[in-house]
Order: sequence, then C-alpha cells, then structure tokens
Amino acid sequence: MASIHRRPRSPFWHGAFRQGGKLVFRSTGATDKAVARRIADEWEQVARQAEGGTHIESQTREVIVGILKRANVGYDGIKTSSVRQFLTDWLASKLASIAKGSSWSYRKAVEGFLTWADKKAELPLGAIQPQDARAYVANLQSENYAGKTVSIYGKVLRSAFKQAVTDGLITTNPFGSAIPKASKGANKAHQRGLFTAAEVRLLLDAAQKASTDWRTAVMVGVYTGARLRDCCRIKWEDLDLTQETLSLHQLKTGTRIQVPIHQELLHHLETIASSAGDHAAEFLTPTLARTESGGAHGLSMKFARIMRDAGVSAGKTSTGTRRKQNERGFHSLRHTFISALAAADIPAELRMKLSGHADLKSHSGYTHTETQQLANALKRVQFNA
Repeated sequence: MASIHRRPRSPFWHGAFRQGGKLVFRSTGATDKAVARRIADEWEQVARQAEGGTHIESQTREVIVGILKRANVGYDGIKTSSVRQFLTDWLASKLASIAKGSSWSYRKAVEGFLTWADKKAELPLGAIQPQDARAYVANLQSENYAGKTVSIYGKVLRSAFKQAVTDGLITTNPFGSAIPKASKGANKAHQRGLFTAAEVRLLLDAAQKASTDWRTAVMVGVYTGARLRDCCRIKWEDLDLTQETLSLHQLKTGTRIQVPIHQELLHHLETIASSAGDHAAEFLTPTLARTESGGAHGLSMKFARIMRDAGVSAGKTSTGTRRKQNERGFHSLRHTFISALAAADIPAELRMKLSGHADLKSHSGYTHTETQQLANALKRVQFNA
C-alpha cells in the first residue's frame, strides 16, 4: 500500500509506492494529508495495472482527472495523441510545405514505422521508447534496405518526434540516437551508366514508335538532363519558343530554372505545337503528366520497355539492397547530358546551371549575357550522326 511522507523544506506531501520492484517517491502537490494519501494510492493502482498488462490510456486519464478535480485545478480535459494520430497529423503538415520530390520518402518513413509498430501505434505517443527506435532501424537493416534509405527514414522520424518534444507531448526523442553512422562506403550512391550517342538515337527512335509524348519526354531528357517526372510535367506555358527558352520546374528540389532550348528539341517542339494549334493540352506530354514514376505501370517501367524495344541494355542490376536498381535507366540521360557537356569543354559553372545543380538564387540572377553563353554552350552538344 502506498504511503505518504513529509520532506524537509517542502510544503507538499510526497507519495511512496513500488513500481517494477523499485520504491518510487513523487510529490503529490497537495498540502492536505488525506488528499495526498488518495493521490498516492491511485498512483500505485495505475503502476500495478501497467505491470499486470491491464493498463490502458482511458484509465490513466480518469485517474489524473480525478486527482485534478479533488485538487480544485481548472482543466479543459486531458488531451493525448496516439502514435498513429500524431505521426499522421505531422506528416500532413510536412507534406504541405516540402518539395514534392521529398514527399515520397516522408510518407514511406511514417507509414512504414506505423506498420511495423502494429498495435503499439494505437498507444499514447510516450509509449515509443529508444529501444523501439533502435529495433525499427535494425528491422530496416535486416530487410536489406540501403544504408542511405535507413538514414533518411530515421531522420524523418527523428524530426517528427523532435516536434513532439517541442510541443511538450513527450520529454525525450526516442530517435535521438537511433540512427547508426554508416560505415565508410556503405551509403555510396548507386552508380548510373551512360548512353552512347548511338544508343541515344536508338532510344529516340523507339520512343517515337511508343508515342509522340514519349518522343517528347525523351528528347527533353536528352537535351536538358531533366529528371523523368520533370520532363513529363512541363506545361506549354513553360515554353517561350520565340526566345527559345524553357522554364523547368524541378520537383525534387522545388526550384525552377530557365534554360535555353537545344535546336533539335526546338524543332521538335515547333512541329508538335503547329500540329496541336489552339487545341494544345495543358501539358506538353498529357498522356504521361499524371502518371507516377514508380510501380509496375509507372513511367520508369515504361521507359525500361522502350529501352528493350530499342535494343539498349539496362546494364547490371544491383541486388545488394532491398531495392533493386538497373545500372541504366531514364536518369542515365541526365548523366549522359552532363558528361557530354564536360566532353565539349563546357566549364563546370555552366554545366551546373544547365543541369540545375545550383541553388535557386544563382538562377534568379541570370542576365541576357549569361543566357546567351548557355545557349552557345548547348549548341556544342550533338547526338545526331
């Protein structure tokens, strides 16, 4: 049975009860001995329920509310969040502010953790302890997730629980030290192969046979080095065929860059523009714009079929992690483009601007002279015979 005690220099009674075999002392915050005894007895009751596996959140809340009532403390109700509710709400708030390219990782991190947590996801947020965070990270590693993926998921969850600490919902961050340091070379980025000039021409021919939209998307990838989703989400309003420039929105970084249009690409765009006339759709490639990159029917798999039709090998397949990747795919066009710029002796500064590897501030300060330099540099890249 719980007991109460006075302590030197404290006006409040302290309760003493056993939990997990240890004697626990807590201030009841009460100066009335009878009230303090009831509080200590209820604390001990909750501790026994937790040890016996019968403790549930609603019971704890009722006990705390009862204590507050007897102490005549004003309250609006005890509000707690389950692990699932908090992470779901946090994810929704983050998705509204981060770049679309990052949203996939945030979703996978949160949804994967909730699935792994199973029934524990329905418990109060404080139920997640550092040992749970370490166990989840170990589970990802055991399922052969790449080291970089484990790190990203861990950082997302650490950020989420950090917000919970800031909001006063929990006192410590369970993911504070759960993310392991990768061993040297463990998180080495997957190496992408390049396409030869002959293979680029084969891909363009195969893309034309697939559809005009695919021909357009591949040409944009070849002559701008843009990522697959960015190529397929270009709108007609992003083009200035008179000034021969393209305003390219990079979904991964959330930035927009303006680049000159290569003459081969310009000729193709003028051809489809004249064919569409006043009936042009919102997007340059309307049949591809709404399709996701991943999945069995996603853009990446469709381009893989174009590669097979072109007789262009996807190269080696990495199998060291849970996610298998081919050495070559659409993203190889980006590597090929940048390599072609380097082979044409284009300075690194201009290569970064053409490929969008600089930050948004460097793009916003373009002058007419710089744009002309980029245009002249781009003319030196040739993939035709």
